[in-house]
Amino acid sequence: MLPVKGICMEMCPKEEMMMRKSKRLVHQLECNPHKMVKCFSRSAAGNSLSKPHILRPTPVLRKTISYLLNEVLTIKNVPFNIVYDFIDDRLNSIRQDATIQAVSNQDWITILPPIIRFHAYAAYKCYEYDVNTFDPFLNMKHFHESIFKIVKILLEDSDRSTDELCSEMVSLLVVTNLGDYNVLQQALPFISKKNTLINMAVLLSLNIMNGNFGQLCKTYNTFPAIHQCVMSVQLPMLRKNILKSMCMGFNCKNNYYPISILSRMLLHNESRETIKECQHYCLTVIDDKVELTKSSFNNEVDELHLIKEIKFKVNISTLVLNT
Repeated sequence: MLPVKGICMEMCPKEEMMMRKSKRLVHQLECNPHKMVKCFSRSAAGNSLSKPHILRPTPVLRKTISYLLNEVLTIKNVPFNIVYDFIDDRLNSIRQDATIQAVSNQDWITILPPIIRFHAYAAYKCYEYDVNTFDPFLNMKHFHESIFKIVKILLEDSDRSTDELCSEMVSLLVVTNLGDYNVLQQALPFISKKNTLINMAVLLSLNIMNGNFGQLCKTYNTFPAIHQCVMSVQLPMLRKNILKSMCMGFNCKNNYYPISILSRMLLHNESRETIKECQHYCLTVIDDKVELTKSSFNNEVDELHLIKEIKFKVNISTLVLNT
């Protein structure tokens, strides 16, 4: 049986627009009635999701992604968690429409990358939000669903025209899961002498898996900004492991290590954050040095969530749409 093909040429089907208006379910970010966007919905009895008139074909899906990430993502007068929830729901609806229609691999290659970049950026942007305001696990679930799908497609349909995208997506998957052996295995088919970004990501992940953290400090700033977004949210865990490892290696009373050097190793924004981190793990700080001893390090406390500030060279819409 051939998959159904959508014929809805609007971002939101008229049927849904009328229903949501009548029930006062129009989102605050949909104040313009001509720019309502189809919601994500689950299949239920008597509610078929495969009707052609409610499914949007690929060009409309691409247009909707562009609208969401060009116009909605840049809204400043609404809290970002509300903007995120709206875009996340509408992007899920886009993936749902594409899945129901069984769009081609080539169509997926145009649909998924901006969605993946959006979730990577959101992981960084919403990192310090309360879990009741932003669910980082659900965000990364949507990220992984999309990136695993596109990596699988790139492996099956290798083409020189997708080399740049392949480099970005595979390396992004690796640095999102630093030290993860299973992810490294999935990256192996893409390793080549010519692909610097993938090789750099794999080497970093291998070093972290083996407890060699020096590579992180050396290469962090050489990765693209979208990669730094997903790396930055892993830094609290990595910093704890770095400090623990150093306390084991430098274990000696009255052996003090300069805060300025440690700050660079821990990728902190400034020295006071390094001091705060050391004190959090019960290490003694005197002036501009810290005593690294195995007996002092408190491994029982939770990681200290200090975000690494990222300086974006382009606006966010350009970053996620890669325009």
